[in-house]
Amino acid sequence: MVKLRIANFVIHFYGKPEYLHERFNDFLYDGSDEPDMTIRIIDRKTFFVRYFFDKGTPIGEFSFYHDGNVMQQYYQSKQRLEVRLVKGKDNYKETDIYISDRYKGYTAKVVGQKQYLEMVQGLIFNALQQIFYNRILFEDAMSIHSASVIYKDKAVVFSASSGTGKSTQAGLWQRELGCSVLDGDVTVCREKEGKLYVYGLPWCGSSEKYINKEVELGALVFLKQAKDNTVRIPNIREKISYVFSSTFSESLTEEMAHRVAGVTQKIVEKAPIYEYSCNMEPEAVSTLKEAIFKDS
Repeated sequence: MVKLRIANFVIHFYGKPEYLHERFNDFLYDGSDEPDMTIRIIDRKTFFVRYFFDKGTPIGEFSFYHDGNVMQQYYQSKQRLEVRLVKGKDNYKETDIYISDRYKGYTAKVVGQKQYLEMVQGLIFNALQQIFYNRILFEDAMSIHSASVIYKDKAVVFSASSGTGKSTQAGLWQRELGCSVLDGDVTVCREKEGKLYVYGLPWCGSSEKYINKEVELGALVFLKQAKDNTVRIPNIREKISYVFSSTFSESLTEEMAHRVAGVTQKIVEKAPIYEYSCNMEPEAVSTLKEAIFKDS
C-alpha cells in the first residue's frame, strides 16, 4: 500500500507501486491520518453482465450506474489495454479500478515491458484524476481548470478555456515578477478556517509544472483575449457562470450537481474574482497586479 497526500486529502493506494506515475513521488505521505479515499487496482479482465440488459446512462466514454451508495462507470470500448470499470462506494471514498488487458499479457510482449508499464501508468494516472475530482466534491472542495502562480504568498489563479492564454499569463508573471508556478493546468480550491486555499496537483497538463503546496487564494482571474488590457469586476451571475464552468468535477448525480453548485457559491462569496481582457505583452502583468494588489 502506498500513501499519498494531495491537496491535504489522504489517499491509500492498493496496487503495484510501479503503476503510479513518477509525479506522485512528490505527494508521498508517511503520516497516520485516516484516508479520505482508498483506491484499489484490480488487474484483471472484468465481465460486466449488467450492460447486456441495462445500458445505464451514457456519459461520454462510459455508461453510468448509481445504486444506493455505489456508483459504477463501465467503459465498453475495445482497446487492447484500458480501464474497463470504475466502481466507487460511499461517494468514491472507496474505489476499485479494473484494468483490462484483452490479450492477457500479450500486449507487453508486443510493445515491450517499459512501454507497457508507461501505458498502465497513464491509464491509472487519468483514472485517479477524475476519481479525485469527484471525491473532493463530498468534502466541499472543487477542481478549477487554471494556471496559477504564487505572488506575495498568495495564489493568483488564471482560468479560461484551452488556448485562451492562461499558461501565457502565468508565464508572464513568472518571468516579470519571479513568481513560482503553483500548477500549470488545474488547482483544487477548498475552504479552511474561513479562508479559501488552492493547491498544486500532479495533474498539471502538458506544462509539467506543479508544486505540492497549500497557498491562500489571492485572486481568481477569468481571462479574455483583447488588444488592450482591461480589468473589471463581474456581476454575481457572471461570477457564478465563470466558476461553475471552470471545474473538471462532474455532476454525475443530483447530489454531485448540488455540491458543485454549493462550492461554486462559496467561492463566489469569498474569492476576489476578476474578468481580465488582456494581450500577451509584459504590460499585462503590471495592469492586473495593480488592480489585485493595489493596497499592498
